[in-house]
Amino acid sequence: MAKPLTRRTLLKAGALMASTAMFAGLTGCGNQSEQQNNGAASSTADGANAASSAGAAAQPNASAPGTAAVVYFSCTGNTRTVAEKIAQAVGVAPEEIIPAEPYTADDLNYNVDCRANAEQNEGTARPELAAPIPDVADAEVVYLGYPIWWGTVPRIVLTYLEQTDVAGKTIVPFCTSGGSGIEGSLPEIEAAAAGAAVEDARRFSSSISQDEIDAWVASTR
Repeated sequence: MAKPLTRRTLLKAGALMASTAMFAGLTGCGNQSEQQNNGAASSTADGANAASSAGAAAQPNASAPGTAAVVYFSCTGNTRTVAEKIAQAVGVAPEEIIPAEPYTADDLNYNVDCRANAEQNEGTARPELAAPIPDVADAEVVYLGYPIWWGTVPRIVLTYLEQTDVAGKTIVPFCTSGGSGIEGSLPEIEAAAAGAAVEDARRFSSSISQDEIDAWVASTR
């Protein structure tokens, strides 16, 4: 019995047909363009709550229709490092969720009554976003990255999901964490990502290699 067609199968078939057509067109051009410059822009943005991602400045802003997007929130830079590697594997510019009020070191001092603690303890807290917020309108798959705060997702990521139309898309969560897994954050991600499928979630260390990221991204597509 033939396997039923799925949305992912159709996307892969469409990508194969497009690649075949592009190869045929290039072959017909003869020797007019035998060598091309394949250099790719890269970024190594660092620091917390940058006004914009260096990767976004070095590469095209939006993903093409039917492709993927990489969106992330990072305060200490660990999630940013992983997001940039995923963006390189996917071939798009990473897009950062930036708070309207940047988080300071004191805001993240979990040993006292800090801002992060207060937001996480108040389930309905939704920190305001700085404009513009990441645009994923043309993406079929959204890789969504964040650190784990108190076993779950930072509230600002829920702000983003609740203000973004992700219906019909696939959300692939990834996180960085000193010890907690990603599983505790998924129920809130699923609730906020109305109409989206949430799958292939993964926790990473910021030291993960590009080869390991490439293999994981390939397994999700």
